Amino acid sequence: MLETDRLLLNTQIEKRIRVLENTLSDCHSISNKKQSQAGDASAIFDLTINAFVDDKILSENKLELAQLTTSLTWMQTDDAGVCALCACDIPIGRLKAVPITRLCVACADNKKD
Repeated sequence: MLETDRLLLNTQIEKRIRVLENTLSDCHSISNKKQSQAGDASAIFDLTINAFVDDKILSENKLELAQLTTSLTWMQTDDAGVCALCACDIPIGRLKAVPITRLCVACADNKKD
């Protein structure tokens, strides 16, 4: 992988990590939200209905953050940009689109089968 590509990907990943960290730090638990809406039955009902979706989004953000942190570490190794299955170079466009990938397109497609 070219050093310029590595730097570009590092910057992209770090930027997304900061966004996720900010998003996660702004999240409040459902019980805290309900306490702040104590006198509003419709607001509590709305929070209850949306709790599952909110928890799912929170969980996915935490997972993405962990994956991106791992990718950032991977970017510092000699294996960065190399497919974990076939050892060919992963195109930079794929890494930009899916920075957590460790597989080239062909291996990713074969793995789906």
